[in-house]
Amino acid sequence: MTEQAPVPARKKGNWGAKIILILVALVFAVISYFALAAFLPRWWSQTIGQQVNGSISAGILAGMFYGFVFTFAATLVALIGLNRKVGWPFKIALVVLGVAISTPNLLTLSIALGSGGGAHAGERVLDVDAPGFRTASLVAAIAGFVAAVVLVVFIQLWRSRGRKMKTLRQAEKDRLQAEKESGRPEAVGPASGAAGTDPANTGGSAPSAADRPNGKPDRQ
Repeated sequence: MTEQAPVPARKKGNWGAKIILILVALVFAVISYFALAAFLPRWWSQTIGQQVNGSISAGILAGMFYGFVFTFAATLVALIGLNRKVGWPFKIALVVLGVAISTPNLLTLSIALGSGGGAHAGERVLDVDAPGFRTASLVAAIAGFVAAVVLVVFIQLWRSRGRKMKTLRQAEKDRLQAEKESGRPEAVGPASGAAGTDPANTGGSAPSAADRPNGKPDRQ
């Protein structure tokens, strides 16, 4: 008899270590959130302030650029991720990419809606150094979202119309081919050949009254 190799025992999960790791990750996330909430609004407002330099026209143009472009691109990425043909790994990657693209608008939104000290400081900087930026960014973000949705809907309708036209063309082609085949003359078969030799259909039949001289029938 052959000895079977010993089956290794299944390793039991160390739930204590997993719980500790989850708690450490949560604490790190909370600390990162408060640190970034205090730093990023100030940094973003100063960056925009340096670009605009107090000009209201430049502030409006910068707000329209950031609001429209990044919202339009992020919405397109998100709508592509909603496609049923896209697998889950690609969906997750597209979500991460969409969030990364929309970072400028998220930073502006954190300044406009935030209640912390960093948000209030960033709001004051934008009011002085970048007037009109927040309002223009909001309006352009809405326009970018609507434009992206309209573009995707238009592409879907165009593809659907193309598929329908292709189906109709194929159906018309099949119909014409069927009519062409049905209109062909049938081959002469043995029965038709035999009918050609029937005395009733040939010149060997008795002449009719019209074929006789003077059109009169023969008298017996």
